[in-house]
Amino acid sequence: MTTSNIKRFDELTGQILGTLYESFPVPRNLLLGELIDDGYSFDEFFGTEIPNENGEFLFACIDWLSESGYLRFKDKVHATGYSDGVLTAKGLEVLKATPESLKTGPTLGDQLVDASKSGAKSLLGSIAGQALSIGTRIATTQFGLPG
Repeated sequence: MTTSNIKRFDELTGQILGTLYESFPVPRNLLLGELIDDGYSFDEFFGTEIPNENGEFLFACIDWLSESGYLRFKDKVHATGYSDGVLTAKGLEVLKATPESLKTGPTLGDQLVDASKSGAKSLLGSIAGQALSIGTRIATTQFGLPG
């Protein structure tokens, strides 16, 4: 059974944002080999490991998060990852939010860090989805649109 792109995106987003939240405000490299285990495949022509479909999917997630204003990075290093990734003000604001269902308790960022360390991919995806929803509400409010 294959995982849907949205579910994969949410899980990877949770891992990426959790990693940056844990090191904030210190920039951190977002390296393919450190974020996922199955991101490379051996290429006979080049005689080396190159990003496969999973690696390219991770890169697309990071690019989207950057273009959407949740994180920034200094450089994209071909076939390896991104240097000096850090949360933006928007990314930090979203991850410092506490879900409405919890009057007190850990922030979304703290939950992402814990879920990432425990390897709970489905929980990572769920928390990341909540964080992106909050980010959307923040953006629509800033533009005067109904949230």
